[in-house]
Amino acid sequence: MQTDQRNRLDGCEMQESVDKTVEALCTRGERYLSFGEVAAAEAPLKEALEKDSTCTRAWFLLGRVYEEQGKYPKAHQCYSEAERGGQSCTSALARRGLVEMRLGMQGEARRTVQDYIERGGREPEVLLEIARAAFAHEDCETVLKVTQVLVEEDENLYEAWEMRGICQAKLSRFNAACLSLNMAIEGHPESIGALNTVGHLCYEGGNYKRALEFYETSLSISDDQPYILFRYGTALWMVGRWQEALMYLERYVEVAPYDPHGWNNLGVVYRERGEIKRAMECYARALELDPTLEAARHNMETAEDRQVVL
Repeated sequence: MQTDQRNRLDGCEMQESVDKTVEALCTRGERYLSFGEVAAAEAPLKEALEKDSTCTRAWFLLGRVYEEQGKYPKAHQCYSEAERGGQSCTSALARRGLVEMRLGMQGEARRTVQDYIERGGREPEVLLEIARAAFAHEDCETVLKVTQVLVEEDENLYEAWEMRGICQAKLSRFNAACLSLNMAIEGHPESIGALNTVGHLCYEGGNYKRALEFYETSLSISDDQPYILFRYGTALWMVGRWQEALMYLERYVEVAPYDPHGWNNLGVVYRERGEIKRAMECYARALELDPTLEAARHNMETAEDRQVVL
């Protein structure tokens, strides 16, 4: 008798009542999301919307579910519904802008991000995510707009300065780019993107000695950067450090054997060392890879003339 009673009691204790109110369903969905159970979050949020189709919280959370699943058109629709429902916070607006970027809707994304900022959107994590997405899509206009807000809020945010400086350089705003990139390097001395971009600006401005300083620091952090090897080796040749140039350009053609420019520049270094035969072999390889490379053709003709004189 007592055993039967205990079993019935245990059964009652196991049967917890499930709260089916809209708020409770939203909370359950949000908890699933926080634990990474994205698929499980979908059902309670849909149920919440069946009970109240104007629930902005449910629309926003369901948008997060679809965004996590890569279902961007559905996520976009949910975030739009959350906005129409009068959500007081700007989170839905920010997420919609991110989704628009991922869908390639760059014009709409710019307008959405601008609206988010004008409404007072200042969440650093959200702004940084928007800036990263815009940077990945080479949308410099949005990057500059968003990073301006970020650095005003926190001038020590080196990643924002780095993205800002790289975009300014792409837009030929070189003085502004140098200021931004210097801020990035000051905040994070191992910022490879900033170091390389400043190096490129110096290189393209003919200041090869200064370019070498930035490239050298960058390569000391990571030597797995073929293009920086190429530019570093070429800059070494430009300042008359031929022996070092030879070493780096030889390394470059090993890791990038199909780049005709690397072979051409290596040939130039061999020519300066008086190794005409090896120079011609490099020019020949460059022309084999790209018969239209005028620099290699000219260098080959010069080398042939010099060989005849010798």
